[in-house]
Amino acid sequence: MTEDILQSTAKPRPETPGNTSKKKKVSIMGVLFTIILAIVLILLGERIVFDLNRVSNPIVEKSVTSQSDYSIFRSASSLGLSSESSGLSDTSIYYPTTKKGEYLIYKLSIHSAFIIPIFLLTFLFHYLFVVKKKYPQLYVVMYAYLTFAFWMLLHLLGELAIFISNQFPNSAIYIILGVLVVIFTGLAVFVQKRIHHGAEV
Repeated sequence: MTEDILQSTAKPRPETPGNTSKKKKVSIMGVLFTIILAIVLILLGERIVFDLNRVSNPIVEKSVTSQSDYSIFRSASSLGLSSESSGLSDTSIYYPTTKKGEYLIYKLSIHSAFIIPIFLLTFLFHYLFVVKKKYPQLYVVMYAYLTFAFWMLLHLLGELAIFISNQFPNSAIYIILGVLVVIFTGLAVFVQKRIHHGAEV
């Protein structure tokens, strides 16, 4: 009898916020649109870095489009010129072959000035909108921007590897590598902090 009274009067223990985990609801359409957004962002980023280099690189002799009269540049090698093009543009860039090293270092510097801030801003927005959970509706969308940021960073690292394999590194290379070391160190600390915080909860 006493046991029945205790069972009937016992109240279930309320679940604390730490004991419950909210599942983020993700729709299939949301994932599909996020994938499309990531692809569009990557294409946009590739076109932007190409145009930035085309416009800002002082070593570029001339930019030629398919609609232009580029008869002078048809025999670019005989004129001592090298070319670079993009699959997202009908424009080709021509620069002196003898100044390839200078061209590449300017290209790296220009691309770094665009990609590194974008990469850092993306993680800042991810922290504000996803980690802090102030805007849960942006949870899926932010992964498109993270994919874009990592793609552009890999693009920059690829260019850096090409430069190192062909040229002697100089002070600008050390600066870029130093910035990348700081970025990845901060990311490693951030991820470890999140894992440690999740384990405590």
